[in-house]
Amino acid sequence: MFTSRKNPAASGVELRAPDRRKLLGMIGSGSVGAVVAAAMPWNRALAAPNINQQGLSGTWYNPLTSGQGFVIDVFPDLLGNGIGLVFGGWFTFDTSPGGVTSQRWYSFSGELRDGQATTTLSLFSNSGGRFAEPPVTFAQSAGSGSLSFASCSQASFGYTMADGRSGTIALTRALSNITCIESGTPSGDSDFAFSGSWYDPNTSGQGLVLEINPNSLAAFVAWYTYAPDAAANAGVSAQRWFTGQAVYDRGERSIALVLYSTTGGVFDSSESVTTVAVGTAELSFSSCNAATLTYAFNVGEMTGRSGSIALVRGGATPGACLFGSTCSLIPSETEGPYPLSTVLSNSGIVRSDITEDRTGVPLTLVLKLVNINNACAPISNAAVYAWHCDKDGVYSGYANQSGGVNAVGKIFLRGVQVTGSNGQAVFSTIYPGWYNGRITHIHFQAYLNNALGGRATVTSQVAFPLDVTTAVYGSSLYAARGQNTSVTSFGADNVFSDGVSFQLANVAGSTSTGYVATLIVGIAG
Repeated sequence: MFTSRKNPAASGVELRAPDRRKLLGMIGSGSVGAVVAAAMPWNRALAAPNINQQGLSGTWYNPLTSGQGFVIDVFPDLLGNGIGLVFGGWFTFDTSPGGVTSQRWYSFSGELRDGQATTTLSLFSNSGGRFAEPPVTFAQSAGSGSLSFASCSQASFGYTMADGRSGTIALTRALSNITCIESGTPSGDSDFAFSGSWYDPNTSGQGLVLEINPNSLAAFVAWYTYAPDAAANAGVSAQRWFTGQAVYDRGERSIALVLYSTTGGVFDSSESVTTVAVGTAELSFSSCNAATLTYAFNVGEMTGRSGSIALVRGGATPGACLFGSTCSLIPSETEGPYPLSTVLSNSGIVRSDITEDRTGVPLTLVLKLVNINNACAPISNAAVYAWHCDKDGVYSGYANQSGGVNAVGKIFLRGVQVTGSNGQAVFSTIYPGWYNGRITHIHFQAYLNNALGGRATVTSQVAFPLDVTTAVYGSSLYAARGQNTSVTSFGADNVFSDGVSFQLANVAGSTSTGYVATLIVGIAG
């Protein structure tokens, strides 16, 4: 999909909006980068940016390795103040040319820290899936890597694969820089904020990473999936990826895409490729956290296949994201039988890591507080108290619980964090277990103006996707207790039976690497 073309700026060509539209319609075998080359900073000194910023998200490629590239999703401050997370997808090929069975894709993730321009990555590969349908597949280690940014528009990706391949790929941003800055405090963009990772929890292990770029009048999608009707043991030869491209106008929330399939390439090599338009799709956003992809294929092995995929965001929602000009009030819920409110007078409860000695699948919980009366602006300086049971269904601080356990005097899996300017309270914990009569959940209270110990502004609960919960409870640490057979649906739960539209967390990750759960908490500030 990415090929090298002459920089239009070098010949004095100015790309007006109609010209960009015309070019974008022709780049099935051309270059996304050519569309925006006039806007690229080709002739200036480079300054390494702080990598902990959402503006580094987007589409990156090497013009010398046609038909392969990366779409990156950056979550600033996700793991704490000054500590973010990067996730991305890499669409490439096998080590020898071939058809669609030689397409390969990888995912990667790593920690980002303020003041650094480089991060270490873990590389993953998925297999065993089927196009747009179950089963869920799980990421397996495929190697390690690094990602360095020389500027907001140039980067370097290093890799060492498990099979011994290694190298370094020089990367250039494919579309215009939107919000990345090389010094100072970055701002957001409400359209660019729809960029990122999106997936269907029912088919977790496949999904899209996309860039919405209003400055380039373009949208780009990398769709990582599998062959139709693939056998469970088909291995990586059943991996498939498509790219999608569209003209985009600021404010659009429904995007008409042309889908392409690219073949003939060689892993990290400049071999020529063949790119063919194979179908169309409509990507429609219904909120900052939910979208629908409706697709129809008319060429290639997918010919005749059509359908719709309900997508959710695979990580934290950027604070700049707005759908219309409103957000929703979080429903109030009971604090339940184990609030242990007396712990709020204990200064030691103000902590991000609430795990203590509890074992389980790691979980990072991100609660983002926004003001529904102020265009969903982040709420800072709010104290958030979160608590939940351990993998065996036991709450700290109480006696006579499941199995007769006495946890009086304990404060595990309880903690308080104060939101920063991004409105986020972040907790490191474990995936909660279950107890008889309730579906999996986490309790929380929010106290505006850090008025901890007074009357909570909101008391509510976080719900979790059922497929994620099933995977966790089937893992080794939870196997002894097993699946929750007492409540098997939200409709049967005595708290969530009225719906979870505004309480269902976006969850990304796996049982082997842990999960990140994000919830937007709308408050009448």
